[in-house]
Amino acid sequence: MNDEFKSREEITVDNILITPGVASAIDGLAWSICEDGDGILVPQPFYNGFTVDLLNRSNARIVGVTYQDIEGYTNLDDLFSPDVNAKALEAALRRAQNDGIIVRALLISNPHNPLGRCYPAETLREFIAFCGRNGLHFISDEIYAKSPFTNPAIPNPVPFISTLSLDYHKLIDPSLVHILYGASKDFCANGLRLGLVCTQNKGILGAMSSIGIFSWSPHLLQDIWAAMLEDREWLGRFMTKKAKLMAENYKIATSFLSGRGINYYEMNAGLFIWVDLRHLFVPKSASQSLDGSIAEAQSSASTYQKREVQIADICSKNGVLIAPGSVYVPEELGWFRITFTLQQVALEEGLERVWKSLQEIEFLDE
Repeated sequence: MNDEFKSREEITVDNILITPGVASAIDGLAWSICEDGDGILVPQPFYNGFTVDLLNRSNARIVGVTYQDIEGYTNLDDLFSPDVNAKALEAALRRAQNDGIIVRALLISNPHNPLGRCYPAETLREFIAFCGRNGLHFISDEIYAKSPFTNPAIPNPVPFISTLSLDYHKLIDPSLVHILYGASKDFCANGLRLGLVCTQNKGILGAMSSIGIFSWSPHLLQDIWAAMLEDREWLGRFMTKKAKLMAENYKIATSFLSGRGINYYEMNAGLFIWVDLRHLFVPKSASQSLDGSIAEAQSSASTYQKREVQIADICSKNGVLIAPGSVYVPEELGWFRITFTLQQVALEEGLERVWKSLQEIEFLDE
């Protein structure tokens, strides 16, 4: 945490609690800071697992930070703008307060899931300052911290910047800042339950320890990860090779999509691509089109729901899984998340199955 995340202050073992995965860390944090019915702000779109991780034990609720009616929002790039986020956060907080919801925290994923981009330092400071002004906890899920790669389509990418590397003491009480990390994504170790929360808040660490006493991550896993982290030479080689393979797979996937006229959002951090299938949400015989906006979806919800289920079902029948965009609560409907980080043979076969499925869907419309 000190070296790779470039922490401005030295992190010690007293600042870290090991958990059986980042999901467990999120669950413990929500339980520790929320009463029944309290709210946690989460910018949209967001990782669908948050709906389970945040709510099950704490009985809190997610307050989505939407951008549709925010001045300055025109496309997905604007979701990373400090000015747009400042306005969106204030609007979401006011809306929650008007609904009688007590907001306790702001949770972000950086790098972003599902958009696969990193937040710039200015936006991170805006998040922190907003929380400081309103007495909220700031939770940064940084589980994809070591998963950026080179994408020529983004010539000047925003690098990953950990909240730990920022000087935020004048913006917020440091005890309100909590950083999450885990082994599953950056170390290709999904299923090995190993995560952590890094915080200066002793009360939070104590509360989370009390509810995690019967669900510690196995010491064997902790020893294995420690050995990996301590071998700096191996760690450097591993991360370099992983980034190279990710870039190669991304090129394969995006070339496949582009060659078949399928749009997507360019990304450079994470394991998945945000794919635009809005053109499939309207039967070819329809006289009017649906633009995929939230307003349109509210008046045509059943149309979108049926279409999304149809696309996912046909893909599933052809032996490939793509994640429906609606589970990520997006700003526009008709997007899907496709994972591209697997063996190249499997990736190519999966893409062919997706294409076969989409052709069947278009055929059904004719």
